[in-house]
Amino acid sequence: MAKKLLCLCMTLLVMLGVTACSSSQKTADLPKVMEDMKAIMENKDMMDLDESDLMSYYGIEASQVKQFAVYIDSTGIKGDEIILIEGIDADAAKSIKEKIDARYQEKENTMKTYQPEEYAVLKKSKVEQNGNYISLIVSPQGDDLKEIYNKAFQ
Repeated sequence: MAKKLLCLCMTLLVMLGVTACSSSQKTADLPKVMEDMKAIMENKDMMDLDESDLMSYYGIEASQVKQFAVYIDSTGIKGDEIILIEGIDADAAKSIKEKIDARYQEKENTMKTYQPEEYAVLKKSKVEQNGNYISLIVSPQGDDLKEIYNKAFQ
């Protein structure tokens, strides 16, 4: 009887620990974060992408995405691109990160030769993952935009 009670108590403690850890994961409202970013952005030649653009621009299935906000330069002259995506789970997040890494590499290859000023901005950015959240913030205002993004998780 004592062993059963001990097992039950241990099981409850483990469940409480797992629940406490999972609930401590910070979340962010990505469309709101993007709106906050837009308020300070200097590049006004930007456009939002919608769910149907995820596949054509990044190869990401909409079914893998819980929420997202993407804002890119519409002229093709500047390299400004902000990608904020939350995957539906860890596997989706891993796949999304791989696709955004590939996008970064594609931008790097193009800009290195044809847009050296924009390449310098790109090199100050990187694809980052925080749990199921993936971001890429390419902008001359990258530091300020990253600060807005990071504050959303506090």
